[in-house]
Amino acid sequence: MDYIKQLFQIIFDPEYTTIALYDSPRVRESFLVVSAYAFFTSLDSFFSGYFQSDTLSIGVLSFFISAIATYLLWILLAMIFHISADVLGGLGEFPNAMGFVGLGTIPLVITSFVSCILTLISVLAVPNDPERILPNISIGLALLGMAVGSPGMVCYFGLKNAEKLHPLKAFVVTFIVFSALALLVLYKSDIL
Repeated sequence: MDYIKQLFQIIFDPEYTTIALYDSPRVRESFLVVSAYAFFTSLDSFFSGYFQSDTLSIGVLSFFISAIATYLLWILLAMIFHISADVLGGLGEFPNAMGFVGLGTIPLVITSFVSCILTLISVLAVPNDPERILPNISIGLALLGMAVGSPGMVCYFGLKNAEKLHPLKAFVVTFIVFSALALLVLYKSDIL
């Protein structure tokens, strides 16, 4: 399967794309996608840290911490999904989970790119926004990306197809992990 085609296909047809991950986990391609996600997320953290503190070192530190956290989250989510699937009778291997969790960050690459733009607009064009409309839109986009990608719909199909887990069990695991991360995002954002 062509790599570029697979990038778009994971969003529009995750069922078909994740079936191939059982035989060929595509960890290298997943690493590239996670790297793009780490870059845009880190860039957004840099902008937020730099513009809020007016200190370049805070922005750079935010950039590197965000990049490291993104890779660690990829590994942690893959471990959670693989161990859950293994305990519940799945047949896949850990690289399969690395593959579908990594490819599941494709929607997050898009939402984090848009979030970078929204961060720049909110800091440069609307610095005194008491309603925090643009940051709340960024949070909504992050939740949408999570619902479509990792740890949402793509991970459900990944558990079902790449880990060979029963669909109901795959749904329950995905729902629990997505709900926990969505609550964490909402809690961190002071919306809750």
